[in-house]
Amino acid sequence: MKILVLDDQIGMRRSLGILLRKEGFHTDEAENGKQAISYFEKGPYDLVITDLKMSPGTGLDVLYFVKERHPNTDVIIMTGYGTVDSAVLAMKMGAFDYILKPFKNEEILHRVRKSMNHLETTRELSSLHKRGTSENSKVPLLGNSTAIKEIVAVMHKISNLDISILLTGETGTGKSLIAKTIHSLSSRADKPFISINCASVPENLLESELFGHVKGAFTGALLERKGLFEAAEGGSILLDEIGSMPFPMQAKLLDVLQDRAIRRIGSNKSKAINVRVITATNTDIIKAIDNGLFRNDLYYRIKVAHIHVPPLRDHAEDIPSLGNHFLESIGKELNKPDLEFSPEALEFLLHYKFPGNVRELANAISGAAAVAVSNIISVQDLALTLTNSLTEMPTPIPPERDLHPNSLEEWEKELIVESLKKNPSNLTKVCSELRIGRTTLWRKMKKYNIE
Repeated sequence: MKILVLDDQIGMRRSLGILLRKEGFHTDEAENGKQAISYFEKGPYDLVITDLKMSPGTGLDVLYFVKERHPNTDVIIMTGYGTVDSAVLAMKMGAFDYILKPFKNEEILHRVRKSMNHLETTRELSSLHKRGTSENSKVPLLGNSTAIKEIVAVMHKISNLDISILLTGETGTGKSLIAKTIHSLSSRADKPFISINCASVPENLLESELFGHVKGAFTGALLERKGLFEAAEGGSILLDEIGSMPFPMQAKLLDVLQDRAIRRIGSNKSKAINVRVITATNTDIIKAIDNGLFRNDLYYRIKVAHIHVPPLRDHAEDIPSLGNHFLESIGKELNKPDLEFSPEALEFLLHYKFPGNVRELANAISGAAAVAVSNIISVQDLALTLTNSLTEMPTPIPPERDLHPNSLEEWEKELIVESLKKNPSNLTKVCSELRIGRTTLWRKMKKYNIE
């Protein structure tokens, strides 16, 4: 994420820049609006964090420029007590959020992560939209295995049912993408899709983020603000990592689901909402219920429909199609349109267990494509990004073995021989352990003269 920080006070912008860079964000700094606009001539930014009172070029001038020239860039306004009215105007002009000075590091980082999530959601939904308007074109490439086809079939069946949906599965399996796809398949597709990670929001901010607050509801609440449920009106909201939601908040969410209405913090009036609620978790909620950490009644309220997304190791047959899909995408970004896997690299991917699931596969291929010296992705290219690749192989590799080209065939032959020794009369189990097809096994046995 690329961020531009604007403030005429050098200490403020330097400290904010250091904080953001420590969090891994690429950050530039400008002392006024005029300088900021010159930065944009070198390339766009994902987020601008700007003070209101600067010269030449105020924060409002910068906001106007960004919204006119770079509408996909978010703007967060930093304001003091004396300029709250200007912050209200900024929000009406299209600012993503505002923050009151002085603020804590946690508060500004929370808003930056909100922006990052907002931009990611906007881009993915835009990508889905560009794929076409037919029902099938709205389903991104998830895989061709029986397990994934069953999930896609369920997605089609429930997309237009006005029911709550629970998505479960390990981290990186694609739960967020499935939630966005369900939304894009539904009659709510032209309405907002809002996502929030319940584990990343401080407990004291979560209620305000979800339900909003009125002016004066608590210290620092100088403006009335609607929550994410209101922002998602007519559309869908994804409550990711629902298993991490604090217990007191669970009761309030249950009331919202039952009454289909929210009440802002500090208000005595309820407001009806029309929002499809999708929840996701990588934790064992049943175990959390048994341990008194999750409400049993809320569980059954969010689990009207349930989709369990299997880990990639349980549908490894999808790795080639997913891998080629990711390789084609990253090839376009890197201007390497002719990238392809070597046969050994594909076998290597099929052997790897992928504890990080589809997300790890995508990241590994991105890294391999970046370091590859030719258009052929090799085992070595992948091994550089999959640092635990040796320990994740299904059959132990002798420590003296390495993955250099001159020992690759010897390593592969040894894997097959070891598996055949363990399963001398069960080729089906051998194929399952090696994660290759029977035809591939026979071909390799013939190649290596294995009886």
